[in-house]
Amino acid sequence: MRNSNAHCAAAPARITALIAALAASCAMPQMAWAQPNPAEDEPTDNITVTGERASNDPTLTEGRDSYAPAAVNVGKAAQALREIPQSVTVMTRARIEDQNLLTVEDVVQQMTGVTVDRAWLSSTYTSRGLTITNYRLDGGASSQTSTTTGDLDTAIFDSIALVRGADGLFGAGEAGGVINFTRKRALADPQARAAMTFGSWDHARIDADVTGALTKDGNLRARAIGVYDMSNSFQDYKSDDRWLAHGSIEYNPAPDTLLLAGYTHQSDRHEAFNVSLPRYRSGEDIGFPRSTNTGAPWNWIERDIDIAYGRVEQAIGNKWTVRLNANYSRSNDKTNAAEMENAVDPIDRSGIDWWYYQSAAKVRELTLDFNTTGSFQAFGQKQEVVLGMDYTRNKTDNRSLWTYYGPGDVFDPVYPPQVAYPPAWDQGGYQGRTDIERLGFYGSLRIRPIAALSLIGGGRLVVKDRSEGSNLATGAVTSLIDQKTKFVPYVATVLDLTKAVSLYASYSEIYQSQANYMSGPRPGTPLAPVTGTNYEAGLKGELMGGKLTGSLAVYRVRKQGAFAVDPSNPPAGSTDNCCYVRDGSLRSQGFEAEINGEILPGWQLSLGYTYNDNENRRDNDATFAEITPKHLFKLFTDYRFREGSLKGLSIGGGVTAQSSNFRSGYVQELNPVSGLYDGPYYLYQFRMPGYAVWSLRAEYEVSEQFSVSANLNNVFDKTYYVTIGSPGYGNFYGDPRNFLVSLRGKF
Repeated sequence: MRNSNAHCAAAPARITALIAALAASCAMPQMAWAQPNPAEDEPTDNITVTGERASNDPTLTEGRDSYAPAAVNVGKAAQALREIPQSVTVMTRARIEDQNLLTVEDVVQQMTGVTVDRAWLSSTYTSRGLTITNYRLDGGASSQTSTTTGDLDTAIFDSIALVRGADGLFGAGEAGGVINFTRKRALADPQARAAMTFGSWDHARIDADVTGALTKDGNLRARAIGVYDMSNSFQDYKSDDRWLAHGSIEYNPAPDTLLLAGYTHQSDRHEAFNVSLPRYRSGEDIGFPRSTNTGAPWNWIERDIDIAYGRVEQAIGNKWTVRLNANYSRSNDKTNAAEMENAVDPIDRSGIDWWYYQSAAKVRELTLDFNTTGSFQAFGQKQEVVLGMDYTRNKTDNRSLWTYYGPGDVFDPVYPPQVAYPPAWDQGGYQGRTDIERLGFYGSLRIRPIAALSLIGGGRLVVKDRSEGSNLATGAVTSLIDQKTKFVPYVATVLDLTKAVSLYASYSEIYQSQANYMSGPRPGTPLAPVTGTNYEAGLKGELMGGKLTGSLAVYRVRKQGAFAVDPSNPPAGSTDNCCYVRDGSLRSQGFEAEINGEILPGWQLSLGYTYNDNENRRDNDATFAEITPKHLFKLFTDYRFREGSLKGLSIGGGVTAQSSNFRSGYVQELNPVSGLYDGPYYLYQFRMPGYAVWSLRAEYEVSEQFSVSANLNNVFDKTYYVTIGSPGYGNFYGDPRNFLVSLRGKF
């Protein structure tokens, strides 16, 4: 029988050992790593995947019951986290299921250093004080279209990873980072899973997942996933309805060849969605009940998403692999709503206006990534090469119409009557198309002059970055930007201080197209790219063969010309690309610490802390803004009993805690003559106090086939804002105390 006291003592000892190793290695690189079990602590370098089945892919986390991945594919090939000269957070399948994270927003909110900027339907995310604007599917070409990735149901994903900092080598030059979605793959071994979930606010969900071989030799495999999810809300009138169908098929015509294809369809309908809460003009919180909804009860949003994808991998010998990764996505959004806009006068409570908002948006995007990865011997060491090209073509059609209805009273609302949809778009509405085309070539060389040192150099050649704006009604070209050829360099180094700890440093230039954001007045002109520099250095370590990983990082970012909402011509909803301004310079610097994985058999831990100091100076030196809280701490842990009378039981919990947020700026009043918000300016500034939100979970395996779990979120029913914006817009409460109960079966 195991000695439980010894194990309890071992857990903090292992965490302490990992932290101590990271901290001490810089000062004493010659010190040998303490290895009570050398086999367990063997490093996980030199990972190779060439056209293999999913069961042999080390980047997949399904079935591993771990919060630490064996490897990740964020650089066109599988790599151990310790080999990547940037901070990386991976939300594994085990973590997603333990916390019952059903949406991408749920997952990203749990990532180290990330804050959420909630909107009507599509949330955006911030890391290191910078907006995350790049997304990848299965390590393919970068996309700036979150509507076809960021809102997908998590049932289809094996893991979701965030690479922090600029990744200009692969076309994600924004220093906020890039989110990589790794889809589940078809398995050769037959497997069927199903789950029913019930929760607060009449939440009901059912999902099913079936996979297996279609031939006796297992070379042809398929997978099908289905989801239906419906829920009301803590906000008055609001309800959400979702269904998803997903299928994929894989074929190995030869042992070193992989052909993969898949398709995803998802439909969402949101009734009576909340358009955010106003504040007093000064920025002071009005103190609305959390159930307050400032949209009309008849409001609705519909969204359909379709994604077709394919991949071809061919191994050439045992050292080189050629890959082609393709994704084609399309989304259709429709909105019909009435909403309250503007801030509230604290004296007479006036200032609120009712507006009708109607929109239709279509997004079509094709991304292609063709690359080859391989290695050769030189200096007695393995040297690695990555060469490739990527292509993106995006067409976005936007139609929107704002119609002023009249003044309103947010404290005693009288809702405007519902209006017909679709409206006559040509009656004062906006009708625009943005056509973006990008082509780039990239390459990197990882040289090892000695076994412990890697020198990485490379860059990206931007060959084409073209954006054309046109009027949908007339076809007339309204704007055209064709960027010149640009080379974006990348330099990094990784030094193995011990067998389990590495020191790294990296430098990259920031070059991020933002031609899909238009400057005002309408129809607008595409914004010029963001430019800047990104420096990062840190330590990474691992124990027990990678089952427990940790990292420490410091960074400094400077960039110029990032987009910000134009207060004189604000966007008309989450899908509107006008109007924005290039908002001067930004400096962000800070420190990150993270630990993930198994600290004892059955005991998983995820811990992350970030310190961020950033300031955003506009061209007119206007205001300072803490985009991200200075201190952000996230913890989740789960322990699974493996023996004794409690065998089959697992218990866990966590907390997200952050320091205060600050907002300041200027807002213009509605001009009754022009019907626009181009009236007098007024200053606002306010601070949101820090808060902590706790969660608990428990799960019991009733049998080998069935388990039941319960998750309790916001245990102490903390009232807080998950997003703060301006006095007139962008303020959203976090969810009150809520629960989810799931019954899962596997066959």
